[in-house]
Amino acid sequence: MARILLAWELGGDYGHLMRLLTLGRELGRRGHEPILAVRELTHVDALLGDEPFRVFQAPIFAGSVSGLPAAIGYAETLMRLGFLHPSTLTALCRAWRNLVEALAPQLMLFDYAPTGLLATRGLPIPRALFGSSFSVPPRTEPMPVYRWWKGEPLDRVLAGERVVLSGANQALARLGEPPMARLADLLDVDESIIAATEEFDQYPGRTGARYWGTVANLEKGVAPEWPIVGAKRVFAYLKPHFVDLEKLLKALRTLDAAVVIHAPGISADMVRKHTAANIAFSEKPVRMGDVGREAAVGICHAGVGTVESLVTAGKPLLLLPQHLEQMMTGKRIAAMGAGLLVDPLEDKSPNYARLVTRLLNEPTFAAVAQAVAARYVNDKPAERVARIADRCEQLIADGTPRASNV
Repeated sequence: MARILLAWELGGDYGHLMRLLTLGRELGRRGHEPILAVRELTHVDALLGDEPFRVFQAPIFAGSVSGLPAAIGYAETLMRLGFLHPSTLTALCRAWRNLVEALAPQLMLFDYAPTGLLATRGLPIPRALFGSSFSVPPRTEPMPVYRWWKGEPLDRVLAGERVVLSGANQALARLGEPPMARLADLLDVDESIIAATEEFDQYPGRTGARYWGTVANLEKGVAPEWPIVGAKRVFAYLKPHFVDLEKLLKALRTLDAAVVIHAPGISADMVRKHTAANIAFSEKPVRMGDVGREAAVGICHAGVGTVESLVTAGKPLLLLPQHLEQMMTGKRIAAMGAGLLVDPLEDKSPNYARLVTRLLNEPTFAAVAQAVAARYVNDKPAERVARIADRCEQLIADGTPRASNV
């Protein structure tokens, strides 16, 4: 059967790995050989366990770029990945090509891997985008900005795209490939698999897109061990470097709620300090299917995978975004009324106990989330993954990538 490379270059959290793992398992079940090239190896063993996948470190930009303002769109994100330095970018592209040559895949899927996409232009191998809506941005000219609710200066957007396109085309020339006419051509592939649903698209108003649905294994992980103290159950997926972590933990102890917290990498001292009659910490990832069935409210940093799994299970959320992608997700959930958003730039002293209490006690939040869940009551994640695997097999059978890539 076929060898399939599933690559992830940019972004964090479990979402990328879980997406690749879930599709990879289905492809493996069909007799194919999925191979993973990933940005971070930190959680690979915990999540993959005994899965028989070969895993490689993806070629990534390890340098730093100083003096840039906060990125307002795709082009300015690429500036931080080596696209400002054609020689460095060329070296990264050659590393990607060396990996592809060594592995000899019959299909490549890219989950937020812009350098991998650039490097593989012109190779006689079918390619597909595979990721969240943020990882598969609209192919417009100019490309959309991140803060769609505020807008950004058009001159700055266009200037950034010109600079990045120039760097990318210089690298392509050194690889012996023709130039791109516009930055959006970087996303020119044989299939765009947006593993999301339209109402959770981080780029609202997108046209002409096909949404394949979220790819996640909701039964991966351990069962939540809820404290016996607390009238309702709250699940929190938090990062140890969250600036208000201790303030939030103290607030949760004051609630009449049984709370399970997964905070990968949290110190043993913090766990001992904040474990209480109504607070329990889970060192291992928690099974989100169980959380969706058992919890009343979720707390997270607005990672799209966690958000979609809980809202489609009818659970309202307290959203604590730490970067723009998460803010884009949080804005959508808050706008639909299925959660409360804490904007770190505007909410300098949030009252976390009051916010969680509102979600637990005000019925409108749960009602909105349950209305969303009702639209997915007949949704079968396994069938969704099977459809994506079917499309992968079709791309392999077709064999020849689209003409614009060669």
